[in-house]
Amino acid sequence: MISMTWIYIMLLMLAGSFILQMIPLLFYFPAVLIVNGIIFLAAFILIRRDPFIEKRANILFMAGLTVINVLTDLGILSYLMSWAAFGALVVWSAFGGGRGH
Repeated sequence: MISMTWIYIMLLMLAGSFILQMIPLLFYFPAVLIVNGIIFLAAFILIRRDPFIEKRANILFMAGLTVINVLTDLGILSYLMSWAAFGALVVWSAFGGGRGH
């Protein structure tokens, strides 16, 4: 059976992005931190409950993805640089980043 964990996480991230679009600018900074924190916590729980995926590597990947997302949402990281950071995160993961050797 195929693990659906990352599909659920992507759906959570899409829902979080939709929620952030509805937040007034006055509350945007705390909303970004709270929404991304909730998404990370839910992803952490989903990853920990899935017996078929490696826990440490996937949680570290999700943590990197969350940091990139927060920095981009707050305007600290440009969209071009966020894609570069995401590419670096994917390459790091592909070459065994976070896996115990």
